[in-house]
Amino acid sequence: MSKKKISFIIICIFCFITKINAYTYSLNSSSSNVTVGSSVSVTLRTEDVMGFYNITSSNGSILAGGDGGSIDSPDPYSKTFVFTAKSVGTTTIVVSPTGGGLNVFSTEEPLYQRSVTITVVAKNTPPSINVNPTYSSNNYLKNLTVEGYDLTPNFEKNTLEYNITLNPGTEKINIGAVAEDSDANVKGIGELEVSEGINTFDIVVVAENGNERIYKLIVTVEEKDPIKVKVNGGDYTVVKKKELLGIKDGYEDTTVKINNFDIPALYNKITGVTLVGLKDKDGNIVLYSYDTKTGEYREYKEFKFDLMNLYIHENKNSKYKKITIKLQDKEIIAYDLEGIEDYYLLYATNTMTGYEGYYLYDVKENSVQRYDVTLLDKLTKQKDKYLAVVLVLSSVCFLTMLFLLIEINRDSKLKNENCNLSSN
Repeated sequence: MSKKKISFIIICIFCFITKINAYTYSLNSSSSNVTVGSSVSVTLRTEDVMGFYNITSSNGSILAGGDGGSIDSPDPYSKTFVFTAKSVGTTTIVVSPTGGGLNVFSTEEPLYQRSVTITVVAKNTPPSINVNPTYSSNNYLKNLTVEGYDLTPNFEKNTLEYNITLNPGTEKINIGAVAEDSDANVKGIGELEVSEGINTFDIVVVAENGNERIYKLIVTVEEKDPIKVKVNGGDYTVVKKKELLGIKDGYEDTTVKINNFDIPALYNKITGVTLVGLKDKDGNIVLYSYDTKTGEYREYKEFKFDLMNLYIHENKNSKYKKITIKLQDKEIIAYDLEGIEDYYLLYATNTMTGYEGYYLYDVKENSVQRYDVTLLDKLTKQKDKYLAVVLVLSSVCFLTMLFLLIEINRDSKLKNENCNLSSN
């Protein structure tokens, strides 16, 4: 091999290695094993990369957190994200470009995914405290009372949870409890404040040796003049207290008239969506969109995708087949694209721009993008035309073959007849 060829190969290899090493980025975690309730830091470091990216957990119920960001220059860049361990299991933290043509890289090449795997384990349960074996371990209650009210069920020392219902406007209760062992200590009793709705109190019995037993008291203060509604077969009460609604980005405080009451609500000027709170029988408060014209309630399900916040809801006039799928552990209405796997249509309102329409949801990538229905209709019409042409051509071919078979059969019969005449 000539020296020129060898030199050329060496130069090519050097350029290739330089190209690979020049544009790099990494994803590292502070630990690969964490316990439930603790946090783990994940750091993204880049060099000579520009564009938008997103960092997510493959299972938010195990490890929650992450966010997106952008790299404005190809200089060295570093950012740390904190994830919180929710339950036992293994999940993968992935960094990937946000897509949609938003990434611009100095190499004009795609930013390939990087990931780290995190395992979440259960907390170690501390052993029972027993500094002196002669100390009593009895941590039972002898009785539990609420002045003026009866417990449900009746008190029994092995039963750890009780309920009482109080009249509207009640602000205080008096809880009394006596330990079965005189050397045990009881916490969480006496005169305590309550508010409208569900209040939960823990009565803790600490034995002489330090072991604890917790009795739970669930106190429900009935609402005065409650507004009861039924939504999707469930019974709810309209929330009348503003502080129970919380704060939501893009929404401002307002009020709406429901049953002649001024009800606190949240309003989005861009989308025109009004949200009110509905409380279920267990005291859980969920936001619902409220149509001030029809009085209709729809559960408000907002999801964040890259740079979009989508309020996903139903399109009653949709021509697509309606189905139910799970998205971020919530059931939502989606529309099936027959014959296309791992993709669904979502009908949603962008709470940042106000655009309302269909979005294409990619199940595997957990990403969405606006969906052009008119383009699909054109493709469908073209498909139908092609199908019609194929059917016509198939029919012509079939008739032609049939005609040929008939002619061949007739020629065969004529030959046989001629042979018979010749022989005679």
